[in-house]
Amino acid sequence: MYLVAVNLESPREMAVALAKEGRRIRIGRKPESLPEEPVDVLRITWNDRLVSRNHCDAVRSGEKIELARLPALTGRSTPNALYTNVAPRNRDLIPEPVSLDFGCSAIIGTKGNTAIYWLKSLGDLDAEIEKYRLSLESEKEAFEEESITEQDYDEVEQLDEYSLRLQLKLLQRELPEQVLSGWSDETDLFTRASVFLENALPGQKGVSATFVALDSREGNLKIEVLNPDPLARADFRPSRTLLNQLKLENPKSTDIKIWSSKEHSKVFSAESLGDQIDWVCILPVASLDEAAEIYRDERRRPVYLYVETRQASETTAAAFVPFLRLISSLVASLLSARADQKLQDQMATYFSPGLRKLMQRLDQTVLEPAMVDVTVMFADRRGHSRMLELARSDYEILDRLNENQGVVGLITEEVFNSRGVVTDFAGDGALGLWGWPNIDEEETQHALEAVEAAEAIMKRLADRVEYEEELERDMSAVRIGISTGRIAVGKTGPTQQWHISVFGSVANLGARLERIAKEFRIPILVSDETYLRIKGIGERRFRRLCQIRPAGFEESYSIHELILPKSQGGSGIADHEVEIYEKALKLFHQRKWDEARGLLMTLPDDDPPTAWLIDKTDSFCQNPPNADWGGEIQSFSK
Repeated sequence: MYLVAVNLESPREMAVALAKEGRRIRIGRKPESLPEEPVDVLRITWNDRLVSRNHCDAVRSGEKIELARLPALTGRSTPNALYTNVAPRNRDLIPEPVSLDFGCSAIIGTKGNTAIYWLKSLGDLDAEIEKYRLSLESEKEAFEEESITEQDYDEVEQLDEYSLRLQLKLLQRELPEQVLSGWSDETDLFTRASVFLENALPGQKGVSATFVALDSREGNLKIEVLNPDPLARADFRPSRTLLNQLKLENPKSTDIKIWSSKEHSKVFSAESLGDQIDWVCILPVASLDEAAEIYRDERRRPVYLYVETRQASETTAAAFVPFLRLISSLVASLLSARADQKLQDQMATYFSPGLRKLMQRLDQTVLEPAMVDVTVMFADRRGHSRMLELARSDYEILDRLNENQGVVGLITEEVFNSRGVVTDFAGDGALGLWGWPNIDEEETQHALEAVEAAEAIMKRLADRVEYEEELERDMSAVRIGISTGRIAVGKTGPTQQWHISVFGSVANLGARLERIAKEFRIPILVSDETYLRIKGIGERRFRRLCQIRPAGFEESYSIHELILPKSQGGSGIADHEVEIYEKALKLFHQRKWDEARGLLMTLPDDDPPTAWLIDKTDSFCQNPPNADWGGEIQSFSK
């Protein structure tokens, strides 16, 4: 059983006493007791002059607790009475003796901020304080939509000379140092701007300024204060009643709301501000351009500046609304500029400079996930992991990593040169994408552009071709798998850390083809769909290698080698040799193992795909496949 005293202006300030049956608890700023008195003390440590040094005693009786004021000392007035714990204007005197049930409370003084709670558990305190805050909110419901002041606050003629000079001084001296420079993130900027405004309005006391994000998509207005201030008074909260009057379905940058207490039969109060609030201003955080959009936070919620104050004349309020609007526009501009720069930095990872420049003029919804017909390219550095394993020193490891970074950079450059997008980086490779974002509706050549990029990569890496003694042939520096078709692609992840992701069997096939290229010991493998789209374009040559079922796939696919010269690590096979290989492949599908092998033996010994198919032919000759076999070969490369 706990007796708790709480500072309602700052609920973190509290004093707690464990109430024992029949034992008194003395409450006050400096409670005193005689040595022989069986009494505990509950000391109010915060500044509340409405609480006397020895204010009242509390005695527990079963599940109730009774509070009684102490007699006044000589020359002092009687301690303030206890009132119902609600908003100040609605408080009622509680007759003595005051008896509280569990969950009940009382407040010291009709204008006081020290509440006494009688609780079964300290965990109940937050809910009880929330009830008090809701009672404060209810006082603000006196403001009605039809009573909004209609006035053009952009008219400079309304500003007196003093206001103009003061605002100019603030803008020249205080604003750059306090707000515009040195801020680290959105929260920091909102906090700086609100503190600046709370100190910028002259001749007014208790000014409160805050930035709020609003969300009404689920029919219930949700408010989040974006500049949490540890020094803010607990009873200051933006009015839900007033914020509900904003048109959030189609917010406009010019939608400024002003409420003046003089125009209402009732006014709302907040103890941290004094007796009455004279005016409230809510304005969108947006640039001064009438066509500007309201700034939205990372969760796409519109952001508003909420200011309330007292001791301000109507003229003063009118004079400073343009000033508030200017500050909110500067905040919007700073945040928009940082967001644009962040977007450009993020886009630089994925898009070429030319494509980024084009996309700046478009709605960023083109980056949202969609089903798109594209071509994907998986490029992987051959043998890089093994190189690192064989490195003998830290210097050699770092040297290998630096060298690989150059290779990955070259791959990225060629993807960009061919209008592609880099969607991901592995430690030793990259994933390229063509056909997305769909900016040019007439663009149908993404398969060709992907193949051209692969060819350019191999040409530029020709000087890195290495002779592999184990394989007895020159091997390219990278392996590439290319596939074409319809996949899901787009921007995923949180706004501040988004990346481009691809999903679907076409993307998975491209990744498998890169690994299967290792089995065939060739640089570039393309899917049948990619091959069919570019067949006959240019002088490049292909060879159908087999019908293969990649690891993890239920279906089998025809795959094709993009024939490259031996100087680039390719097979370099001649046209008539391609015809012989494909005839042998047809015999292979017909289960004519001996005839297929006979043709394959006429091909060059140093042709890796030929050696691969001979091995499969010998294996099937010894262990024939099932009767329903369709010619496919299972791959286990992942």
